[in-house]
Amino acid sequence: MKSAPLTLLLLLSLLCPAVALAQVEGASSLVHPDQPPTQTSHENVTQSDAERIRALEARVAQLEHTVDALLKLQNAATPDALAALPPDSASSAPISPASASETTPAPTLHSDPILIAKARSQELLPSLGKIGAVAFLDAGSNSGPFTLNRGSYFGGGLSLPLAIVPGGRMNYEVSIGLAQNSRQLPITSSVAQLINLTVLDTLYPNGGTANIQQAFTGTGSAPFAVTVPANWRAQTLQIVPLAVRYDLTHWDRLHFRPYLATGLGAYVTISNQVTTGGIRQNANLPPNVLALLQSLFGNNSPLSGALLGGQIATASELKASGIPAGEGGLDVGMLFGGGIEWRPTGAFSVAIDNRYHYAPSGTSYNLTLSRIGWHF
Repeated sequence: MKSAPLTLLLLLSLLCPAVALAQVEGASSLVHPDQPPTQTSHENVTQSDAERIRALEARVAQLEHTVDALLKLQNAATPDALAALPPDSASSAPISPASASETTPAPTLHSDPILIAKARSQELLPSLGKIGAVAFLDAGSNSGPFTLNRGSYFGGGLSLPLAIVPGGRMNYEVSIGLAQNSRQLPITSSVAQLINLTVLDTLYPNGGTANIQQAFTGTGSAPFAVTVPANWRAQTLQIVPLAVRYDLTHWDRLHFRPYLATGLGAYVTISNQVTTGGIRQNANLPPNVLALLQSLFGNNSPLSGALLGGQIATASELKASGIPAGEGGLDVGMLFGGGIEWRPTGAFSVAIDNRYHYAPSGTSYNLTLSRIGWHF
């Protein structure tokens, strides 16, 4: 047993005071063999023996505590275990880690598989100051949902340890982020066609099919353009409440950790189409009619600004109040991907991450991210 020499040394140090006490008492009996002890001397000896017994009991308790601490030191072999070693108050020279290691050599981290497993699990132990959690910030680009152009992405989240698994660690991850995309897209407004037809039938009641043709194509005497360029802008709030990440710890000695991730996500999309359409300046209308239309719709055209469904703008009161206009949608999907993390220090890491988010209604895109993490 590895701790037997150490225990033997401690027991010898315990027994030495008791042996010395027995020798002193034997010598005193030999010097005065015929002198009967008086009652006072007997009481003094009894009291002195009781004090010695209490002192020895206290020393035994301290030595037992020291043995337990040394055994823990032998099993753990970590700097924290050395710091937890109590001093020996009964001796002026405390037990040093060097003497303990000479008596019972501790296995090294690279030779003992048990210690290797313990070193990996230290990230799950709050007593060591690190629980294996990571707070991170993400920045990158997304490929664009709904056939939009590539756009930006900013987000963040938290990763918490779940378990030590074969080959690495399993983590729980939650994150939130915002993806933004835009695209130039021509829009044909059915509302503009109806307004054109109403104006033309009022001005030219006998126009017949000519009114219909001009109203639906936005030509001739039609006051509003039917097809106009629009800036289609979409914002997607990405919420991932449940994701698991598997970290491969084989290359920890090089400070690199590849990982794979999968999970479920919710996607809230708000989009609108902004146009600058208004009265057609080349409309074949009498000047007084153009002036009337300009006074009615010049500064508040129902077909300009942020459109609802790409058809009509919000009321002028809402525009004046700055209330955003647009349409939204909620979708639920899943994600899968992976990356590689480089951890130069115990409290800081950087990573490159790529994940594909899929949702059935079209909110599907690919994220390419740079990640900065703070470990605690």
